[in-house]
Amino acid sequence: MKSIKIEDLSFAYRPEIPIFTDASLELPFNEITFIKGANGSGKTTFCRILSGLEKRYTGLIHINGLDIKSVSFTERAKSIIYLKQEPLSNVVAATPDEDLTLWQQGFNENFDESSSQLRKRVMDKLKINHLRDKPFWELSGGQIKRIGLAALLLNYDKYWILDEPIAGLDNTLARIFIEILEERKALGKGCLIISHKENKFMNVIDKYYLIENKIFERIMRKI
Repeated sequence: MKSIKIEDLSFAYRPEIPIFTDASLELPFNEITFIKGANGSGKTTFCRILSGLEKRYTGLIHINGLDIKSVSFTERAKSIIYLKQEPLSNVVAATPDEDLTLWQQGFNENFDESSSQLRKRVMDKLKINHLRDKPFWELSGGQIKRIGLAALLLNYDKYWILDEPIAGLDNTLARIFIEILEERKALGKGCLIISHKENKFMNVIDKYYLIENKIFERIMRKI
């Protein structure tokens, strides 16, 4: 079974202030895992470690049996996609259409002309097709957040790492995103969700962890 397996993970920005201490857990690619914790508990740091952006940790992290430190960024990108909490941090181009094109060309070896039709369908679904050629500096935070969600849909078969994915979305779009997760769950496609809004994800969560006192405490009940 494909998964991210974490063993004895410890991390500190300064030695005297540890963020994690000997944390171990497994994130199966066919399950939706939810993690909650207080501000400053290390949730975003955990996402950065899993995505390979932060390497100053001790312990072992394996993606599908391979040590994450030995896997190139390109190889990781074939299996996982990380949606950061800050909308502009997910932007890699000047306009939404250029940005989403790069997500396809840069990380999809099977890119072809039909991809432009897929981009249009995805943008229509998230109600952003009218923004496709606008520069990002003219867009609101919520609109930029939608572009990030569109990038997820263009990488549908990968494992999603989501840091506060519905922050900044209105109720209608948040509901659309939850429906996308429900569809993925039915297809056996998982993700990691970091959020304070566990009530929004009640119907899709398979495993629930709380980061507390520098460890991951498994909540042994369905929310």
